[in-house]
Amino acid sequence: MNAYHKLLNQAEQLVQEGNYRSAIALLETAGRYDDPALAQRLVELRIQGYPEMEWPQPHGNWPPVHDNRFGSVEGFPEIGAGDLDADALKAGIFGKGGLIVRGLMDSARIKTMRENIDRVLQARIDVSQGAESDADSNPWYRRCASVQGGPAQFRGGERYTNVGSVWSVDSPPVTFQLIEYYREIGLPALLTGYFGEDPVLSVRKWVVRCAAPNNGASSGWHQDGYFLGDASSIRTANLWIALTDCGGDADAPGLEIIGGGERKIHETGTHGSPFNWTVGQGLVDEITQTNPVQCPRFSAGDALFFDHFNLHRTGFGLSHTNNRYAIESWFFAGSTAPLKQQPVVF
Repeated sequence: MNAYHKLLNQAEQLVQEGNYRSAIALLETAGRYDDPALAQRLVELRIQGYPEMEWPQPHGNWPPVHDNRFGSVEGFPEIGAGDLDADALKAGIFGKGGLIVRGLMDSARIKTMRENIDRVLQARIDVSQGAESDADSNPWYRRCASVQGGPAQFRGGERYTNVGSVWSVDSPPVTFQLIEYYREIGLPALLTGYFGEDPVLSVRKWVVRCAAPNNGASSGWHQDGYFLGDASSIRTANLWIALTDCGGDADAPGLEIIGGGERKIHETGTHGSPFNWTVGQGLVDEITQTNPVQCPRFSAGDALFFDHFNLHRTGFGLSHTNNRYAIESWFFAGSTAPLKQQPVVF
């Protein structure tokens, strides 16, 4: 038995003992994203591990007290990556509805992630057209058996292109690299301080994306809390990272966001709303009388944190010429993570 198979056997023994965290840590320290079988096994363990692990009862200190350091700031507060800590995150999300962090991702990582998103989208096309999808021949788009729902089967007439969104877990190499990056920037400790307990990711709310210009179009105002079950009981933090200059006067679409930190789910399907899950423009007009719409200008590598109460939409302009690459990662407090979103241990 070579060292590689011995490692896998050791990990499997830990799984049999119910020690998923140790199994994950063992494979992480010895593996690389370009080892397809190992990267895929890590995805499986992260999904399988959540229901097998013990999680605390939700603590009562929620929403948490914050120091209101951004109380005098108009619009979304902005900080540099070096100033990001749990207290700043709490003050931004609970005081202002969000927090912009400039320069969170470095240029080398941005380039790698954009290239990876292109690989994933192309691999999805290849698989949909009948290309082999085993981990060795097509590792960039490879769905694990533990993933439920979504495009598990490619139906007749369904056509994929080089723009769109893909669940991160459907690309084991991307999952490996993103979690490696989260560790490098200290995100686990940051979010543990924010939640007061260990965080998890999720299958359905962790996405890599390439959005094309749609000049003059209108996208739907929405709150992610609408989709996540009981919005009053879950505890979330979304990390959205721009991989392209976007928003404001940039050549790629950004985000239109309403701040203010209001913690309620607004009525949907009324006030001229075209869908039952969107907030109608008439209601948005009422809300923005006190909390104006903002369309921040992001440079590649800038990030925005917000939670499931935030009201936002893609901001399509009239003269965009570039696609917008981005990563969206929703984190949940482990004690209240909604099972239908398939929590992911990290």
